[in-house]
Amino acid sequence: MKLPSIAGYTYKQFPPVRLLIRDDLISLYSDSAWQDFCQGLFQGTGAEQLRKKTTYKSIYTLRFPSGDAGTLCVVKKYTSGSFIKTAKEIFRPSKAFHEFQTAISISGKDIPTPAPLLVAELMSYGRVSESLLISQFITDAYELKDFLMNRQGEVTPAQLMRKRRETVEDFGKLTAKIFNAGIYQDDYALNNFILKLGGVGTEIYFIDFERVEIKDRLSEQEKTKLLTKLNRVGCEVTIKDRLRFLRSYLKEDTGSHKDLKQYARELQRTTLVMLKRDLQRGRLTSVYTAETYKKFKAKGYRGICLKGYKEEDFLNQVRNISHHQNQAAISLNCGTESHALKLVRFKDDGAEKMWAAINALKLAGLPIDLPQGLIETKSDGFLIIKIPESGTLPTFKALCQCAGFRAMQVLEAHFPEQLKNASDLLDRLKRTACETEDPVKYSF
Repeated sequence: MKLPSIAGYTYKQFPPVRLLIRDDLISLYSDSAWQDFCQGLFQGTGAEQLRKKTTYKSIYTLRFPSGDAGTLCVVKKYTSGSFIKTAKEIFRPSKAFHEFQTAISISGKDIPTPAPLLVAELMSYGRVSESLLISQFITDAYELKDFLMNRQGEVTPAQLMRKRRETVEDFGKLTAKIFNAGIYQDDYALNNFILKLGGVGTEIYFIDFERVEIKDRLSEQEKTKLLTKLNRVGCEVTIKDRLRFLRSYLKEDTGSHKDLKQYARELQRTTLVMLKRDLQRGRLTSVYTAETYKKFKAKGYRGICLKGYKEEDFLNQVRNISHHQNQAAISLNCGTESHALKLVRFKDDGAEKMWAAINALKLAGLPIDLPQGLIETKSDGFLIIKIPESGTLPTFKALCQCAGFRAMQVLEAHFPEQLKNASDLLDRLKRTACETEDPVKYSF
């Protein structure tokens, strides 16, 4: 069965590979060269830099066409998994082809997005075993998340303040445009956008369409749900930023008219409900872990750690810690830097629950750092906490003062147990580890 015809793209088939290529790129290679190029992609050759790798997905950059003269592009490659798993999706498009179609549709609605150049599928016994998408790489761009969250000190230069204000307003308008076009991104978050700063203005690009559905229209409930997902970000994005975004969004929204302050309060309420639900589910990931942490598995162990660390280094520390030891001071390399850390043991699933609690508190406004890593075994778990360069962890009182009165009112009303556990953890970290101290089992 052929891939569906798409205007502006040419279908090619080189068994076991079938693909669609943008018309203006066909002349780059002969048919035999295209065949070699695509088979090489599925074999993993030609990658320039690996950006992300999970069990079923890898993202990397390469030059296209090959060689120094080629343009830098992004490749997303998907593995379909077991035959039983793929059999359930036999009547659905492959993940790469779904993203390809979605990107074309979104671009046709005048929403900036990297242009798809090629989509290819590797067939095996009549099913898609692997699929990949090559898209335009936006140079000199970075995640919108990084622009809004990685602030350089408390005092920002006036020019950057203006850029920030304009970007927040533009993002509000773009969000309204996306919703008005019936685009439902079930993982609507800052890390699904990249920002290109220019001399005369900025351009925000919408990326990552794995969980996108194109509808005739979005209901008001769906819009609120997506804005709630977007609102799950900590104190780096200020109340002023959020109100500025929402004001810009409401001006462009074609739905029912909403009062700014009333709707802002509604979003705060739904965000707290969502954070509590995430906490109950033990959610470990958030905008803070996206693209910066990696999951791993080893015999008898599983976990998550900040990129730059070698998971084997963490595992060796866990293997070497005494069964009676509650915590241990360690030093590990993260890339080229050496970090002072504490390895803290928890009973049962306490480490995972503590991570989820810290994650929820951070998203709700407490300026607390996520652990550097989490390792779990069948019987217990460990958190890896970074010690600041000063050598002293912040007190819980200092964190609360930094959060501010309003944020603490919300945290104390909605997350009292998690606040207590976080306070106990900081106190525990300040104590010297001793052989007789038992691992802690927290109530959540």
